[in-house]
Amino acid sequence: GGMGKTTIARLVYEAVKEKFKVSCFLENIRELSKTNGLVHIQKEILSHLNVRSNDFCNLYDGKKIIANSLSNKKVLLVLDDVSHISQLENLGGKREWFGPGSRLIITTRDKHLLKTYGVDMTYKARGLAQNEALQLFCLTAFKQDQPKEGYFTFCKGVVEYATLPRS
Repeated sequence: GGMGKTTIARLVYEAVKEKFKVSCFLENIRELSKTNGLVHIQKEILSHLNVRSNDFCNLYDGKKIIANSLSNKKVLLVLDDVSHISQLENLGGKREWFGPGSRLIITTRDKHLLKTYGVDMTYKARGLAQNEALQLFCLTAFKQDQPKEGYFTFCKGVVEYATLPRS
């Protein structure tokens, strides 16, 4: 976590959403599915996509309604922080759920999920180079792209610590 997957997905979403008939960005699927369940998220998708058929109480009916409601529409759907294949199967379904030209953007920490689901194309978010990370830190901390005088060593140490590989 913390590599900027959500931020990148949000930027792509904002840049292209006007090219789609309907669009929806659902953040933090992993946490939402734990707290509210997948049926709730299915209803949220339908609500965001202006589909009124929200009267269902199980995953099967939710999948059917999503597929029937969106199969002729050009849809942009972003599923952020997906952690389990069942989330993809019940929220993103199959290609036939959405009309021609539709796009599903998925962010996850688990590359294997994308392979299992049969994703066409992947992008791996990379971390910032040390100098980029230092510049970003200084912009955030000091509102300038270089450390304030006398803080260079301290800032460099913070950035080095923050960019250490985690296991």
